[in-house]
Amino acid sequence: MNWGKIEEADRFEEMLRLWREGKISEDEFRRFRLQQGTYSSRFQPNFSMVRVKVPGGEVNPEQLNKIAELSEIFSIGSVHVTTRENFQLHWVYLDDVPLVLRELAKVGLTTREACGNTIRNITCHPFSGVCPYEPFNVLPYTKALAKFFLRNPLNQNLPRKFKINFSCCEYHGLARIGDIGLIPSIKEDKKGFQVFIGGGLGPASYLGELLEEFTPEEDLIFTCIAVVRLYDRL
Repeated sequence: MNWGKIEEADRFEEMLRLWREGKISEDEFRRFRLQQGTYSSRFQPNFSMVRVKVPGGEVNPEQLNKIAELSEIFSIGSVHVTTRENFQLHWVYLDDVPLVLRELAKVGLTTREACGNTIRNITCHPFSGVCPYEPFNVLPYTKALAKFFLRNPLNQNLPRKFKINFSCCEYHGLARIGDIGLIPSIKEDKKGFQVFIGGGLGPASYLGELLEEFTPEEDLIFTCIAVVRLYDRL
C-alpha cells in the first residue's frame, strides 16, 4: 500500500520558505510541521526529528533500504524504532526535510500525522498472521483503518494525540492501553472485535474500559468514528 504523497514534500518546502521569510508565525509553522511528522530536535529550530509511520508494522525491504540510506545521508547513521511501529530519523537539517519526505514518498512511506494532536500510527501486534490463538489475521483491518483516518479531516486538530491498537488475540498485545483497543473475536461464525476505550500510559496510566463485547467487522469504522468524535467534543 502506498501511504506517501510527493506533494506534501512540496508543501513543506513552501511552508518552510514562508516561515523563513517571516510570513507565517512560529506557532503556525510548529503546528504544520507536527502534522507532517517532524519535531524540532531538542529545541534546535534548524534541526528536526522525522518520524516515519509504518501502519501495522508492515515494511518491505525497499522501504528499509531507503530509510537506511536517508539515515546515512541526512541523519546520524542509525534510526530509532519506536514501540508504536515508527522509524525516527534524528538531527535532520530542517532545509533537508522536504527532500527526505520526497524520498520516503517514492517508496510509499509517509510521516503525515505521526506527531501532533492527530490519530497516531495505528499499531498491530507482530504475531498477527502467525499467532496460534488468533481468530483471524487483523493486519488487513489495521491497514484499512489507517487508510481511512490518514489525512481525514475528522482528526487533524484533536484536543490531544489519539492512539489505536490492534491485538492479534486475547493473550497478546496491549489493546487496553490505547484510546481505542481492538481484540479480534468470532461470534456465530461472524468476524468482529472486542472494543476497549479510554486507556493510556503516562503519569496517570489506566486500562481501557470495555465499550462493546462484540462489534461486527462491518461496524468497526463507524464505532471508531463515534469514539473519535466524542473525544474531540468532550
